[in-house]
Amino acid sequence: MTLLEYINSEDRGFFLPDMATNGLFLTNYKAYDIYENPNNQLEMAKVMDETFESDFIYSFCDGIIFCETLGLDILKSDYDFPSVLNHPITDIEILSKCEVPDPYKTGRMPVNIESLTLIANNIKKPLYVSIQGPFTLAIQLAGATHLLRSIITDPEFVEKLLEFTTETVRRYSVAVNKAGAKLISISEPAAVTLNPERFDKYVVPNVEKIYKELTCWKSMHICGDTSYILDNMLSCSIDAISLDQIMNYEDVKHRIPDDIVLIGNLDPIELLGRGKPEDIRKETIKLMKIMRENNNYLCAFGCNCLNDTPVENLQSAIKTGRMAYKELDSIHL
Repeated sequence: MTLLEYINSEDRGFFLPDMATNGLFLTNYKAYDIYENPNNQLEMAKVMDETFESDFIYSFCDGIIFCETLGLDILKSDYDFPSVLNHPITDIEILSKCEVPDPYKTGRMPVNIESLTLIANNIKKPLYVSIQGPFTLAIQLAGATHLLRSIITDPEFVEKLLEFTTETVRRYSVAVNKAGAKLISISEPAAVTLNPERFDKYVVPNVEKIYKELTCWKSMHICGDTSYILDNMLSCSIDAISLDQIMNYEDVKHRIPDDIVLIGNLDPIELLGRGKPEDIRKETIKLMKIMRENNNYLCAFGCNCLNDTPVENLQSAIKTGRMAYKELDSIHL
């Protein structure tokens, strides 16, 4: 079954929740209690599935896993995602000392693969996993200012670094796929800094090397205003595309091919984080009605939620997004 067939398998909306660290507050675990213990990861996934009934199951986002495995200094917050503190890989000589991690042997990667396997084997919904893309990982390793400057001053370093990050992401993504992931999203938020020509040069060929080895549904997400590179994103071998909440889907939907699922894009900050359940229900209905004539639409947030987003707000969005089309069509705003 394709992703498009899955979201049309019932006469209602489907919802893909991409949470932040909200599950920590439901289970009383700290972030590394989850990252380092597959049984805790499974327990949290079950609690999240019971609290936020939806059409996909998802793991606790582990976007830092590449940088942590490669030995970068990491800020480890108890109740928020970890983040990198330095960007040490600044030239070819330093890069030459780095080895591409083995997802089954290196650092915390094997533990995370075990966690994903447990979730996939115990919760019978498509497992969704978001993975940092090669260009964004390169920015994390070298620093945004240094890498973007190096595109002009040291293109050989940029090429070598992207070869390294692409192989790192490729090996890990294939392992995640084999662990049971049904939908893998390559997240390339840093690519919003590139113009279309450089996007085609530094992003498209590298993500294609990853997509071509995946047997699951493939998606891409980029934050911010991506209207100028949307066609470039769509040129990739993807089943779905996910865009930021600042993108107007009434305008965007006409640019999306019928066979590519458009995911999004409820505002996770102002609407989900600070709104009230009745406001969220109204805005979700408005978005669903805009997309009603398109059978390639999957309701979701525009990006990760705030970790203190009220539970009732998330439930309101998900319940409304999964509304039967008969009920949706009967509502007049």
